[in-house]
Amino acid sequence: MSKSRTLGVTSMLFAVISAMFASAGQPYGAAGFAVAAGLAGLFAGWRSDDGD
Repeated sequence: MSKSRTLGVTSMLFAVISAMFASAGQPYGAAGFAVAAGLAGLFAGWRSDDGD
């Protein structure tokens, strides 16, 4: 599995965990995992020229 695909899957996992925190009424946990999902998604979309 390539690095960008792994980060994309991680981003989706963090987004699901964020939604679970939000539905449980824990806004700080939801916000933390939402930021982590955004960063993982950003790095997943970052294209490098290393032949990936």
